[in-house]
Amino acid sequence: MKFFKQSLFATAVMAASTMAADAENLTMLSSWDESYNAVPVFAQGFAELLESKSGGDVTVSLRGPETVSPFEQLQPVSAGLFDMLFTHGAYHLGETAMAFGMDAVTDDPVARRESGIYDVIDAHYAKRNLKLIGVFSAASGYHVMLRDPIGEDGALEGRKIRASGTYHDLVNELGGSVVTLPASEIYSALERGVVDGAAWPVFGAMDYKWFEVANYMTRPTFGVTNLTLLMNLDSWNALSKEQRGMLVDTAKELEVKGRVHFEALWAEEDAAMQEAGLAITEFGPETAENVNGIFAAGIWKQVESKAGADGEAFHKLALEKGLTLK
Repeated sequence: MKFFKQSLFATAVMAASTMAADAENLTMLSSWDESYNAVPVFAQGFAELLESKSGGDVTVSLRGPETVSPFEQLQPVSAGLFDMLFTHGAYHLGETAMAFGMDAVTDDPVARRESGIYDVIDAHYAKRNLKLIGVFSAASGYHVMLRDPIGEDGALEGRKIRASGTYHDLVNELGGSVVTLPASEIYSALERGVVDGAAWPVFGAMDYKWFEVANYMTRPTFGVTNLTLLMNLDSWNALSKEQRGMLVDTAKELEVKGRVHFEALWAEEDAAMQEAGLAITEFGPETAENVNGIFAAGIWKQVESKAGADGEAFHKLALEKGLTLK
């Protein structure tokens, strides 16, 4: 009997050790903290859904931009200091513009995956020891918040616009000049008149209270806001086939569900911004008709110049599949 109990205990210890060895606790570096509403929906949402799907076998711990600057996060994930990266393709334009191209691709999660576009992007990042896990659409695009309404030019002629690499070509094409500032400085720059406006996703003004220092927001919106989830390739390869499958299935599910959730969020925030005092100012007819195409052309220009042959292949495939914004 004593031997039986000892054997049973030894078996239990071995089983527990095996489970511990199989369990994975991944770290995810995020380009934003929890105040950005994409983080609870997509980053935290991914972690929660994956833990549920895996029965706790795979967990994810988030690390925010206070750990590593948003524009310097690709390399430490590539080197394996973190397992995953939740970011925007424009945040690592200094290294490649490949994922940035998704902002010029039609907002249809299922069609995008089925098109083969993800495979082309994934092969490109594999050269940097990274794996593409998913691309999450915020079901909306971008706009420009302005101190003063659109004038007779119908565009941004002569205005100083805070813009990241996402908007450089668009702002220049519409006659404005680019001012590069981090998000943390947008409020004071608008307040003091250092800039005449700020380009940003249609989400965010309420969280950052930019409606207090800007009076207008441009319409129509342009482009598609996408957030990219990458993974260190060695960390990916270290997972079991079943675990890898759960990561991909989680991303696929969240790409669809998260987009639906953001559609409702966008409607709520748009109404809230107008109630807070941000009035709509329309681009002129010619600009309004072409603003989406101008934005997309600027993105493809960067994708092809910074991602070389891979970027050209990405653009060509998007055109062939009819998934390029016009």
